[in-house]
Amino acid sequence: MLGRHIYRVHPTEGRWTVTKEGEGQPRGGFANRDEALAEARRLADADQPSKVTIDNGDGIILEEHLLGRDLSQEMEN
Repeated sequence: MLGRHIYRVHPTEGRWTVTKEGEGQPRGGFANRDEALAEARRLADADQPSKVTIDNGDGIILEEHLLGRDLSQEMEN
């Protein structure tokens, strides 16, 4: 697959959830943002090129972290 795999960290019902874009089930639920972010980064690091986004629960992205090179962007140049 060309392009980045996207892992999303977001608050859900008092917990923080990690989901991978395109999958129906969350990858995990965590007590706090830091734990969820650490797991999302671990998953994204093993699935490069990837991106980790942190949103506020309403879809507004607060942070974004890119991992690896996206070859599809290089092919366009």
